[in-house]
Amino acid sequence: MSTKTNNQSGFTLVELMVVVAIIGILSAVALPNFKKYQAKSKTSEAKLQLSAVYTAEQSFYSDFDTYGPCLLFMGFNPINEHAQRHYAIGFGTGTTLNSMDAVLLQNGASACATTEAVCTNSTTASACTLYGAGKALGATAAIATFAAADGGTTAVAESTFVIGAVGAVDKNYTTATTSSAFSIDHNKLIRTVRAGY
Repeated sequence: MSTKTNNQSGFTLVELMVVVAIIGILSAVALPNFKKYQAKSKTSEAKLQLSAVYTAEQSFYSDFDTYGPCLLFMGFNPINEHAQRHYAIGFGTGTTLNSMDAVLLQNGASACATTEAVCTNSTTASACTLYGAGKALGATAAIATFAAADGGTTAVAESTFVIGAVGAVDKNYTTATTSSAFSIDHNKLIRTVRAGY
């Protein structure tokens, strides 16, 4: 005579609730760290762009024995990447650039315009001293211009320059005074002005 066993294996409700609680705790800890690392990874764009501007400035200096503000004339032209950029890069608005006129003309850089010109996605601009970003962060618009303080107080002179990059990489830091900001100078010193995340 065979006996019928009623063997029902599985997880109890308590065990399932413990697993759900553990997953909830892990996600509560991991999600903020993930967002921080994601924002931090976006800052590599600023460092890459600043390095490219530095190279353009050094090439310009080797030809004209002076630094200048005319980034488009120097060959730095990230206009085609406008829609993909989080960072506006160049000399901040309010920077005094006109003092370079006499030096640039004296050294033969007559095509180098020293008036501030913000370039976004237009390829018709004759001179660009700052390139605005085009990539929005959620509902926050991309940064088109930034203050001179983020691009250096003494932005460009005959033998020195400071160029800035400002962008919103975290939804909690999107204002002009909290967004991510970096700068580079003639010594290739990249400085973190604000982390922005």
